[in-house]
Amino acid sequence: MIIRNTLFALATITPVAYADNAATENNGNRLDAFELPDVEVIGTTPLGATGLSREKVSGNVQSAEDEDIQRHGALSLSDFMNRRLGSVNINDNQNNPFQPDVTYRGFNASPLLGTPIGLSVYQDGVRVNEAFGDTVNWDLIPKNAIANIDLIPGSNPLFGLNTLGGALSVRTKSGFSHAGTRAEAYGGSFGRKAFEAEHGGSKGDFDWFLSGNIFEDDGWRPFTKSAVHQAFGKVGWENGNTDLDLSFTFADNTLNGVGPVPISSLNTDRRAIFTAPDALQNTLFFFNLKAEHRFTDELSLAGNAYYRGNTTKSVNSNTGNVDETCETLINLTQCADSEGAIVAPASNVANLIVQDSSGINLQLTSTTPILGMENQMTVGGGYNDNSTDFTQSAQDAVFSPAQATIGTTPFATDVNVKSDTEYASIFATNTLSVLPWLNANASAGWNKANVTLRDQVGTALNGNHTFDRLNPSAGFTVNPLKALDIQSPLEELTVYGNYNEGFRTPTPIELSCADPNAPCSLPNSFTSDPPLKPVVSKTFEAGVRGKFSDALKWSAALYHSRLSNDILFVNAPGSVVSGFFQNVGLTQRQGAELGLNGNWKKLNWYLNYSFVDATYQTTATLNNALGTVRVKPGNRIPGIPQQTVKLGAEYEILKGWFFGGDLQYASSQYLRGNDNNSSQFPKVSEYAIVNLNTRYAVTKNVELFAMARNVFDANYETYGIINQNFFKGGRGEAFLGPGAPISGWAGVRVKFD
Repeated sequence: MIIRNTLFALATITPVAYADNAATENNGNRLDAFELPDVEVIGTTPLGATGLSREKVSGNVQSAEDEDIQRHGALSLSDFMNRRLGSVNINDNQNNPFQPDVTYRGFNASPLLGTPIGLSVYQDGVRVNEAFGDTVNWDLIPKNAIANIDLIPGSNPLFGLNTLGGALSVRTKSGFSHAGTRAEAYGGSFGRKAFEAEHGGSKGDFDWFLSGNIFEDDGWRPFTKSAVHQAFGKVGWENGNTDLDLSFTFADNTLNGVGPVPISSLNTDRRAIFTAPDALQNTLFFFNLKAEHRFTDELSLAGNAYYRGNTTKSVNSNTGNVDETCETLINLTQCADSEGAIVAPASNVANLIVQDSSGINLQLTSTTPILGMENQMTVGGGYNDNSTDFTQSAQDAVFSPAQATIGTTPFATDVNVKSDTEYASIFATNTLSVLPWLNANASAGWNKANVTLRDQVGTALNGNHTFDRLNPSAGFTVNPLKALDIQSPLEELTVYGNYNEGFRTPTPIELSCADPNAPCSLPNSFTSDPPLKPVVSKTFEAGVRGKFSDALKWSAALYHSRLSNDILFVNAPGSVVSGFFQNVGLTQRQGAELGLNGNWKKLNWYLNYSFVDATYQTTATLNNALGTVRVKPGNRIPGIPQQTVKLGAEYEILKGWFFGGDLQYASSQYLRGNDNNSSQFPKVSEYAIVNLNTRYAVTKNVELFAMARNVFDANYETYGIINQNFFKGGRGEAFLGPGAPISGWAGVRVKFD
């Protein structure tokens, strides 16, 4: 309560604003020395201390600034990515805006255990994927502390373990880069109230930045009330050659979701639920010390040391009793087992996951020319230690008339397991400008992971698993117009190609739940299991980009990623809860991207089209909630729409009055569990939604704004799965995750230099 009141006071009392251009220019030397410029330099390693100009980067990197996030009125980082970045899509399987399953080029970054993760997420050089299941808690990334992001495609070995399809690098604000003060407050549909505030400044060699964020929402479906409280702080010191930054991220969030609902119920009531509650509480304490020292103009050393502690508490409702003997539902409070005895019809599962991570990372960068040719070489490495304490308890329950569970027995602890995961890495990358218009890059990263499991109840789960691999990468960029000394009408034309490999080790939860003869829930119970093989990703990408002017920039890319030993969570035959992890052989993601954007007079606009073909490339036997599924090469992987379109624009109608909107389109996708693409079940239908934003500067310090979502009130779904409808005799049915209806919010933003 004290923290909440403090954040509330900061958001509603402190007047705030971004620094104007003059403030940025006054600190220009500092910014040039240690901060990446806005969009022309790409951080090519997690630390991001050094980077390459975009013309030397052999990939379709997408970048964005804090102004872009604000312009969209985005609720969170994942919301912005879904609405703005190409090849990004969201499966809203929890029906909570802070718990999305984000896909990029068919690879996932999700907060849900059991999702096959293929993306790495970094905040200021620290990997924030959770050690236990490699999951990403999007609610723990403070939106109004973000300075800029890079979405880097491919199996980039420089971003370490588990980077199969891409990496997201988030860099936070500082007092030098974002001087001034700003605050905003808004409210509207679903009882939503939000407050944000930030302040940055500097004096001499010192700078500071503080931000706070409060979000409270009743949700548009029953049992979906949520509260997000985030805080971020950074202090820094910088002289001509050395830069030090110490940052702290805090979050205390309570998130409620109700998940997908049977299509038969959804056709009657869009707000319907299947069971409740599905509640989660995340608490984060994250300290990060970053440093960089320039020995000469051509040699620098950068590093960080961090501690990240995250505690996750959850309570999930399930159909069926704890012992899974419930077979025939009699009513909401009674179920019969196979012999006719009365048992509970429901259960609750409570989980406690305490995760502590710490580590150190270093990199040395040299820009010394070689034989008169521009060259940048970076070598580095790191060590990261992650410990997890997982405890799970369960109780029998009955259903209320609203199908919310009510516990009838005390919680009994079923599982208590601890895991230690150690990651070590060494990498090297070199980019050589062979000619002024030809750049060649070669990289390699060696990663080693050691996973130790310690059973706190018995000895069945004890185990030690070690994985290691050397992953290569090579690429080139060609600037043909520079070679021909042509500067117009086409500018900055770049042709590129690359090949890279990535490596994902099985996580502790996967290693503990891989036996088809002893399935477990997520997470429900663990057994001693046969070892899983690590996943290896091999990616080719080729593309071209350029611009005619700032009014029209464009890019196009083709990519092909092939994964061996992909790991999936599959249901035990006929079970709606239990399952196990298994290697499934070969899978493939390949596709094409086209991006257009520009700024013309008073108009800012963009268009992104993406095509992804995600398929199995092996014959395998999988399971869903109804039984066995046989997949064959060419079957599409469920949960991934083949086509997405992002279209948006903002126009200054009158001086200080801006009006904008964006459209999101996603084609149909197969239901999770329909891995053989059977026509027995419907697909998640294609959809298109339109959002609108407007803002008006009353004075140079005060701005009014409003935003509307799904303005045509489309009925749409973003997620689907095959499941048994427990309340309809256990029949197989499509369960869908409905999207929110039309909604709107309005507020005020104040700023001062």
